[in-house]
Amino acid sequence: MYRGHLKLLACSHCGGELSLDTLENGEFVGSGKLRCACAKEYPIINGIPRFVSQSNYADSFGLEWNLHKKTQHDSTSGVSASKKRFFEETRWEVAKEGQKCVVLEAGCGSGRFTPYALEICGGGGIVISFDYSNAIDASAMSNKASKNLLMLQADIFHIPLKKGIVDKCFCFGVLQHTPSAKNALKELVTTLKKGGELVCDHYPFNRNTPFNTKYWVRPITKRIPHQMLYDFGKRYVNFMWPVFKFNRKVFSPKRANRLNWRLLIPDYSSEGLSEEKLKEWAYLDFFDMLSPAYDKPIKMQTLHRYLQEAGLVDVETNPGYNGWEGRGRKG
Repeated sequence: MYRGHLKLLACSHCGGELSLDTLENGEFVGSGKLRCACAKEYPIINGIPRFVSQSNYADSFGLEWNLHKKTQHDSTSGVSASKKRFFEETRWEVAKEGQKCVVLEAGCGSGRFTPYALEICGGGGIVISFDYSNAIDASAMSNKASKNLLMLQADIFHIPLKKGIVDKCFCFGVLQHTPSAKNALKELVTTLKKGGELVCDHYPFNRNTPFNTKYWVRPITKRIPHQMLYDFGKRYVNFMWPVFKFNRKVFSPKRANRLNWRLLIPDYSSEGLSEEKLKEWAYLDFFDMLSPAYDKPIKMQTLHRYLQEAGLVDVETNPGYNGWEGRGRKG
């Protein structure tokens, strides 16, 4: 943690100012505590302030992203899937010389989008990246803390930041896995400056949702111990891989993709991945589909209403990468 970032933080319990308690000297702090006048204390572990307990409802994501630290990173996948998705979904441009802003990344996972958020914030800007799970540690291995990057382990319902400091916020692959997307959005909007932008996505509820196989089996699989489910998923994908390849050979790409997903064999063939990487992504996504404590698809008009009720104007919702995409700015 860079000492200069202390001015951005607030107590997640009362919103009060925090002070830094550490024995370390220098600009960056690896361990210590943040203290509030309300008597709350928050440890700094491995350079990351921790505002939540190490174990919570997002534990499955901590496991998957620490097992797959680099799987979806463009630097190792051989394709630019993360960069393409980030810029197409946000519609933001790389900062020009002299530009700077504060970007909030809500739910960073392994940090696949963090490098592109850093391109948006500009040389003098800051990316604040947080995750509820210990996936933040996986992200920290790929995205080193700097004066331009503040990493936190924090709760999306109690974000430990001062209000109204963020210029741009993005939240990808997160809202459907929280107890309340509506309340999460309301909290995210409190961090925005007037005129600040928010972009998010959400799993869709549509006419195809009742036929999505994962929702048939999730009542059972989400209760299975996470490591046991992950190990089973690898065996299942390996066993079904000849079927995956057969479907890709016999059917049209669109039909094969739909069939493979219904057979719970995640199919990212359209990304141009090698077969080795395709299987690695399938291991990851099998677990990602079936392990989370929450997975609540909604209608697009519901997401539109949530964004408006959170205090955004110029709200826009469309089909997108993860189902629905939503955007707006703080009025």
